[in-house]
Amino acid sequence: MIIIVFILILLAVIGTPLFAVLGAGGLVASYSAELDPQILIIELYRLASQPNLIAIPLFTFAGITLASGDGTRRLIKLFNALLGWMPGGLAIVTIVSCSAFTAFTGASGVTIIALGALLYPMLEHAN
Repeated sequence: MIIIVFILILLAVIGTPLFAVLGAGGLVASYSAELDPQILIIELYRLASQPNLIAIPLFTFAGITLASGDGTRRLIKLFNALLGWMPGGLAIVTIVSCSAFTAFTGASGVTIIALGALLYPMLEHAN
């Protein structure tokens, strides 16, 4: 079993697509647990056919729209005006603005992309 895991890691390192490595890992795990691999495929289909799955690209679209419309700069200016006067204000501004942006978009990955490029240099300069 350890050899198979090593082979899967080696395949991932040399550039095999990650979906193929994860799929092979799932099939190996179901085989080693003495389960029928069809159960894995049925479960994947059940998860992929849920209507909630469409929310992920829509949240990403909302975050990209806010970021491209310069909403991130305005959000940081708003929270900097409200909370920047406090001791450690820039850290508090960072936390609150990231929380608000994540609440607006629903996707934390989009928040990292949209606000990270603005807040990281500010935090680095404040040090």
